[in-house]
Amino acid sequence: MSRYAKLSREELIARLESIESGRAGSHVVPQPQAQGRVEPSDSVRGVASTAQVFDAASTSSSAAAMAAISSSSSSTPTPTPIPMVDENGRPLRKHARKLLKKAEKPFNFSAHPTRHIALLISYHGWPYCGLALQPPLPGMPEVQTVESELLAALEKTRLIEAGKGLEGCGYGRCGRTDRGVSGEGQVVNLWVRSNRKRGDGGVELGVGQGWKDPVEPPKVKAETDEPQDEDQDMAEVDGASGETQNVSGQSKSKFKGKAKSNNKSSTQSHNSAPPLEYPYTKLLNSVLPSSIRVIAWSPLTGEFDSRFSCSYRHYRYAFHLTSTPNAPPLDLDLMREGAMRLIGENDHRNFCKLDGSKQIKNHRRTVLEAYFEEEADSGQGLGRRVVFNLIGTAFLWHQVRHIIAVLFLIGSKLESPDMVTELLDVDKYPSKPNYTMGDPLPLTLHKCGYKEGVLDWRFGGYDGPWSTLSSEEQDRLYLPAMGGREGFERTLLSAAQEAEIRAWQVSGSLRKLREVLGSSSDTKPEREDQITYPTGGGEVAIALKYKRLEERPRGDTPDEVNRKWREAKGRVGGRGKAKEEAAREREREQEQEQERMDEGDE
Repeated sequence: MSRYAKLSREELIARLESIESGRAGSHVVPQPQAQGRVEPSDSVRGVASTAQVFDAASTSSSAAAMAAISSSSSSTPTPTPIPMVDENGRPLRKHARKLLKKAEKPFNFSAHPTRHIALLISYHGWPYCGLALQPPLPGMPEVQTVESELLAALEKTRLIEAGKGLEGCGYGRCGRTDRGVSGEGQVVNLWVRSNRKRGDGGVELGVGQGWKDPVEPPKVKAETDEPQDEDQDMAEVDGASGETQNVSGQSKSKFKGKAKSNNKSSTQSHNSAPPLEYPYTKLLNSVLPSSIRVIAWSPLTGEFDSRFSCSYRHYRYAFHLTSTPNAPPLDLDLMREGAMRLIGENDHRNFCKLDGSKQIKNHRRTVLEAYFEEEADSGQGLGRRVVFNLIGTAFLWHQVRHIIAVLFLIGSKLESPDMVTELLDVDKYPSKPNYTMGDPLPLTLHKCGYKEGVLDWRFGGYDGPWSTLSSEEQDRLYLPAMGGREGFERTLLSAAQEAEIRAWQVSGSLRKLREVLGSSSDTKPEREDQITYPTGGGEVAIALKYKRLEERPRGDTPDEVNRKWREAKGRVGGRGKAKEEAAREREREQEQEQERMDEGDE
C-alpha cells in the first residue's frame, strides 16, 4: 500500500492498466500434447507459484489503488488527462503532447523579466474606427480599432499580462488618429516580456530604467529526461517562420529532420553568439492583421514617453490636381502661398473642430513647415498627384483636414491666400465660419520626431547599440539585428504592387471610356453656372453658387463651447452649479497639461 500512496492519479491508472494487461496475457489456452504427459521441473513449479502469489497480491493492490483514486477524486477536482491519440485514432507525437500539456498549464507573467521598448507601427485607417482603444458600450459589439487589434496581439504572444489592458503595461502613443486616418510612422512605448536575464553575458541591461527583474522569481524546474524549451511558448505563435531564437541568440528550428552539428561546434557557436531579445516585430506581425504592421522596435534605457518626448509630428495629405473632368486643375502656386502663411505660432481655433469635453482653452499651435511635393503622372489618366506636408510640434483635433480644406478653396480660386491670415486673426474671426473639412482617406501620420539618439530602430532580436556602430560591426551583427527584414520587405512590396495593379484595373473603365468616346473636356465646354471644388479622397463639392467664408454663418467661440458642455454635464449629473465649479477646479489643475495638448490631428 505504501508504494501506491505517493503515486499520482495518472500513475495509478497507468499501473492498473499494466497489471490488467499482464493478467490478460497470462491466460493462455493450453494446447493439447502430441505425446505423453510431461511433468514440470522444480524451477517451472517455482515460477508458477511465484506468479500465483503475485497475481493475488496484484488483485488486492488493484482494489486498494482504486479506493485511493476514488477518495482523491471526491476531495479534489481531477484534471483532464492528456489524450494519447488524435481524432483519427493515431498516436500523438511527443511535440503535440507537450503543446497540449503546456496549454493546460497557466502562464505566470510575473515570473518573467520585462523591458521598456518603443514600436514603430504602420496601419491603414479605413478598416478601423480610429487608433485609440474604445471600451464597448453596454449591449453593443466591440469597437474595432487599431489599438484593440494591437492589444489582442500582445496578449496572444504573451508579451504583456493578459487581462490588464494597455494601462497595465505602461502604454503610450505619440499621436491619436481618428476614423479613416492612416499612419505609417506611429510610435508607441510599453513594457513587454523580456528574454534577457541578469548577468547572461549580453549587452548591459538598464536595470531599473529600461529593464526589470521578475516580480516573482522563477521556480526551479526539476530535471527530467525531456529538455525544457524556454522559448516554446513564443514559437507557438510565430506563424511567419518555423524558427525561434534562444537565449544565446542561435536560431532554433521547431521541426526535426535538419542536420545537427557536433557538440564542439555547437558549444563554440553558443559561446560566440550574443544573447538576443525576443524578435518583437516578427512575433507581432505573425498574429496582427495585414492592415497593421510593426516596422521596427527600439530598446529604451531612460525615461521616455512617446507623446511628451516627441519634438514634432509630420502629417501628409495626398490629392490630385484634377478633381473632375470639366474643371480646371488646382492652382498649386496659390496653395503654396496660402500654406506659407501657416508657419509660426498662431491661434488655430478656426482650423480645428472644437470639443467641449476636453475643455481646451489654448488653441495656439506652432507650424514648423508647410510645403507641397509633386509626383510624376501615373499614366492612368488621373492627373498629377501632389502630397501636402505639414510639420508641427502639436496639433488640434482635425486640424490638418481643416487646413487642407481651405487650401483646396484657394487652389480652386474661390478664396484668396489672404484668407489663411484672416482665419488666424481671432479678433476678426473669434469663431470659425462653417465649412467642410477634408476627407480622412488621404491623410496619414508620416513621422513622429524625437531627439537624435533617443530611438535606435532595429528588426531582429539584437538589443545592443546599432545606429552608432561602424559599418564593419553592423555587417557582423546584421543577422541578429536585421534578420528576417528581407522577407518582411518582400511581403510589403508584394502588397503594394498588388494594390497598384488593382488601381490599374479600376482605372481601366476610365481609360476605355476616353478611348472610345474621347475626353469630355474636349467635347463639352465648361459650365459657368456650376462651381466644383475638391474635398479630398476623390470627392468633390458641386454648387450653383459659392458663398465666401466671410459671408458664412459662424459657430460658437471656444469659451461658449466649453461653457455649454459644462452646463449640459451639470444638468445630466443633477448638480448644477456645484458640478460646474468642480469642472472649473479640474480645469485649473489641468491647465498646465492642457497647454501641452498634443493629441494628433485625427
